[in-house]
Amino acid sequence: MREFKVLIIGFGNVGQAFFKLLNLKRDLIRANVSISEIIDRRRGHIVSPSPNILDEARSGRLLGRRVSLDEIPRLIEESDADIVCEFTDLNIKEKGEPAFTYLSTAIRSGKHVITTNKGPIAFHYDELMELGRRFNRLVRFKGTVMAGTPSFNIIDLLPGIKVNYFMGILNGTTNYILTRMYEGMSFDEALKEAQGGKGYAEADPSLDIDGWDAALKAIIISRVLGWRHSPENMEVRGIRNIDIKAFGGDRIVKLIAYADRETAYVRPTPTG
Repeated sequence: MREFKVLIIGFGNVGQAFFKLLNLKRDLIRANVSISEIIDRRRGHIVSPSPNILDEARSGRLLGRRVSLDEIPRLIEESDADIVCEFTDLNIKEKGEPAFTYLSTAIRSGKHVITTNKGPIAFHYDELMELGRRFNRLVRFKGTVMAGTPSFNIIDLLPGIKVNYFMGILNGTTNYILTRMYEGMSFDEALKEAQGGKGYAEADPSLDIDGWDAALKAIIISRVLGWRHSPENMEVRGIRNIDIKAFGGDRIVKLIAYADRETAYVRPTPTG
């Protein structure tokens, strides 16, 4: 059985969940897969992490050698991992950096890559696909859009289909807020509730309520379908301080993402 070593970059909630899931499903994987290294800004560079690393990681303290952002590309190049799993934070202002650098460095150094980060895929789709072809390495990113729910992989699930357009709700946080507003809450009340025990919204919900989370997901779907949309040419309107009464009476309003070959947008839309 072939052995695969995995380097995880970013060991927050997603990285820790991946580590846990990989160990839970180990018997179902038809290969010997092990986490050989973890690189995380807060927790450091951890080589051969122990089985109880999750308990240690939750403290947020330094667990390995402290690393700077500038060091990470070199550590990726020097790693003997076969696969790099990139789970760092989304950065729109820097157009998916430094995650794009991490992924491109990994591919150039002979490693397959997996990412859940929407930024590098939405802003650098062409470059990453070309690098994957040139170095004969896989670039996998299904986790960027709707997790395990079918989205752009519909073309693999239903071979031969032709997609003319797609539209739908791609962001759970705004969907929850708009539902609660329809039920009578104010925007601020619904947002506060979503940030509380419900766990739907981050402490800084800007990417969700300003529409960019849904927009980047729509861009990724459209690029896989072969359409040339980009974040720069897409209409993006979120729901920050939205007045749903302005949409007319008791109509249900949702944040809808839409794209066809010529047009792409995200905007609040009455649906009923």
